[in-house]
Amino acid sequence: MLTPSFAAIPRSVPFLLPLGLAVAALVAACGGTGGVGSVSPTGVPISSAPPLGERQTAYDPPRPAPALRLTDQDGRPFDLATLRGEPVLVYFGYTHCPDVCPTTLADIREALRLVDQEVGVVFVTIDPARDDAAAMKQYVDYYRSGFVGLTGSAEEIAAAAAAWGVSYRKLESDSAAGYAMAHSTETYLVDAAGSLRHHLFFGASPDLIARRIREIAR
Repeated sequence: MLTPSFAAIPRSVPFLLPLGLAVAALVAACGGTGGVGSVSPTGVPISSAPPLGERQTAYDPPRPAPALRLTDQDGRPFDLATLRGEPVLVYFGYTHCPDVCPTTLADIREALRLVDQEVGVVFVTIDPARDDAAAMKQYVDYYRSGFVGLTGSAEEIAAAAAAWGVSYRKLESDSAAGYAMAHSTETYLVDAAGSLRHHLFFGASPDLIARRIREIAR
């Protein structure tokens, strides 16, 4: 079941964190009090980080995307390789996240309205204890039909996150929503051939996301 905090988030208008908090952490605490460090998601010190639109996002050179084999929101086995032939955006988060994840998925949804091609979107939970297939289905279907929500055992999620370079940890909380999860905030753009092309930082605008998609589709 999803918490009241999830249901109350107005997703038609993305909830934006203060910029300094949003881009400060490699591992950002969604609604938590920890995880904020002194480097941006791309490893650049905050004090010297360039404006959002000017940050380098490309993998140079591109590299094969890690395998991603988990359970989708319909309870069926899923393999990222089945989406070859179209660009794919991959993001790791969780359904109880009150801010970073809803903002990211809303920005992705807006970006897809700016491109004239099929683009896959895969949302992978880092909180499998609460995010079963039913919870993932309710969550991703809110944003857009066709988004894929993935879950699995704690061990499967840990292995997938490690392969993608995603960090996360549980943060105990006294809030009604229960514990929070601190996690990496980057979105990964995979091209039609299955290669990692970009790692998009939290706060990347829909326009920037759309431009990156168009670039790899040329």
